[in-house]
Amino acid sequence: MAPASALLAAALLCAAAVAAAAAGQQQRVLVLADDPAAIKASHSKFLASLKQRGYRGDVKAIGSKGLQLKEWDDWLYDKLVIFGGSKALGGAVDVEQLVEFVDAGHDLLLAVDSGVSEELRALADQLGVDVDASGHAVIDHFSYDAATGAKDRASVLASNYVQSEAVLPGGLKAPVLYRGVGLSIAPGSETAFAALRGSPTAYSGRTDAAQTEAKLAGPAITLVALVQLRNNARVAVAGSVDMLSDAAFAAEATDRNNKNLGRVANEAFCSAISKWAFQERGVLRASNLSHRVVSGAHPGAVKPERYRINDEVEFSVEIRECADGACKPFKASDVQVELVMLDPYVRTTLSHDDAGRFSTQVKVPDSYGVFKWVLDYRRLGYSYIELTETVPIRPFKHNEYERFIVQAYPYYTSIASMMAGFLAVGAFFLWTK
Repeated sequence: MAPASALLAAALLCAAAVAAAAAGQQQRVLVLADDPAAIKASHSKFLASLKQRGYRGDVKAIGSKGLQLKEWDDWLYDKLVIFGGSKALGGAVDVEQLVEFVDAGHDLLLAVDSGVSEELRALADQLGVDVDASGHAVIDHFSYDAATGAKDRASVLASNYVQSEAVLPGGLKAPVLYRGVGLSIAPGSETAFAALRGSPTAYSGRTDAAQTEAKLAGPAITLVALVQLRNNARVAVAGSVDMLSDAAFAAEATDRNNKNLGRVANEAFCSAISKWAFQERGVLRASNLSHRVVSGAHPGAVKPERYRINDEVEFSVEIRECADGACKPFKASDVQVELVMLDPYVRTTLSHDDAGRFSTQVKVPDSYGVFKWVLDYRRLGYSYIELTETVPIRPFKHNEYERFIVQAYPYYTSIASMMAGFLAVGAFFLWTK
């Protein structure tokens, strides 16, 4: 029996591996660059990492006349990587189609430099990220790599990264070597946030001229921006093509005091950013939304057609977090649900059981009408959860009211005393002369 069990286990593992490989092969990625041959040589490690993670696709020239993303109503690729420079988009691809690509739920990684074309600049703007003026670069006279930026201070060492386990699990152990243009995000943006910012001494300007003021300075400079659209499609915008290169992955930094800081964190950072952008991390899946009556008109009824006012009900949902090909129970203390009719009548925090089930018990409001459960969960770095379910609430039926209530006991007493008095007076006149 033991050999048979071992063979069965081996067969199951092989089947799982084949299924995983098949799933990975379904992910098609297109890499666009000004010079495909040069990108294959200079960014081979990054491209190899995509292949190792199960993606298959092509590297094409961004200005190719035969370039297309769509054939009739079918998208030819699931993911898109653009190393953008000065060349314009070619073929049937334009900014409008790229926006449509993202609106259809596909993901995009866009890396640009200071000479980025107006089309890619407009694309970034459509996604909520503004690219600084052409010819400008991020400069830092205090935090720079002395080996490559001793002259222009444009090879900055950035350590101001986003504090999110969904984006950067465990954070970074070393600074990121960055040479590129600055980005900016609207302060009130609901979809975009910075994955990497400039240090307090950084500013954006020209490296070949003196500068007395800067449009972007300090942490207001975004070096890498992440965008999660309302349809949960993701976009990563980096202001540097060089930061994803093999040379940057293997570089060792030296500070302005000529102290060797060791190897920079570009490879780990870029891998984490690409995994987030391609929805390999920070993805939440909600399922098994349920609500039942705990006590009231129909105790134990699951997803009843309607509630009665003042019923005690339980709401529950299962949430799992998917990362690196595996899903596990999600744990959080800030998931809330609302019972809404125009405005929320009930808002409460869900408690979890460490197995992915979030639940709470609430009392139905003393107001009837058409309500709906609303679970709208938005947390930095995680995909959005938006769940709604309509449930009417009815008043008491005429035969459901209590026959005797405590507040009416004085009235009951007065009626009984009046009846007793009437009987006593009647008996008196009937039985006395």
